[in-house]
Amino acid sequence: MSMNEIWINVTRYTRKTLIWLILLIITIFLVDFAIKSLSKIEIEAIRDVSLMLLSYENYILALIFLVLGYKVVSSFSHFIYWSIRKVSDHSTAASLRSITRIVGIAVLISVLTSIFNLNPSAAITLGSFTGLVVGFATQTVLNHAVAGIFLIFSRPFKVGDYVIIGGNKGVVEDITIMHTIIRSEDGSQLIMIPSGSIVSSTIVKFNKKRS
Repeated sequence: MSMNEIWINVTRYTRKTLIWLILLIITIFLVDFAIKSLSKIEIEAIRDVSLMLLSYENYILALIFLVLGYKVVSSFSHFIYWSIRKVSDHSTAASLRSITRIVGIAVLISVLTSIFNLNPSAAITLGSFTGLVVGFATQTVLNHAVAGIFLIFSRPFKVGDYVIIGGNKGVVEDITIMHTIIRSEDGSQLIMIPSGSIVSSTIVKFNKKRS
């Protein structure tokens, strides 16, 4: 896929994320305003309906928030995917897209506790718990991702270099966010070294491939 196509998708999902976010805010505001306004009308039939809607307002707002909020999370996760594709491969970008979606859903669940007027401490506890779970689940992935981005920008070596990394010797075949792939000296193996391990290892680079 060309860089131009990737930029088109980045722009597309940036726009979609903003549109869904604005739509979410406006919809919640208008529904809340409409229900409260109807309750002030003196016509009995309308007032009865408005009072019924008022009693279910939290549920209505929660449903709107859940549906449109998921659209925001989904669009933003695709934005993350295409942003990462500028510097990495599909598998790495897809992993970070999934992580973004999981974190986004956790945030939605935490906010829903506030919409239902639960004890603020319960919302904070739930948010902290989901954050802790997501943090443990994604710690290794994020560690390698951040290290991979550092390697791509600092460029301590490039494709084609003969290197020794943490005792592994060979020619660099590919550099992604999550791994650096080197071919062994005899050419029989492809060694995938996690980016996080490379950052903390000694790197020996030779000007020419050793014979």
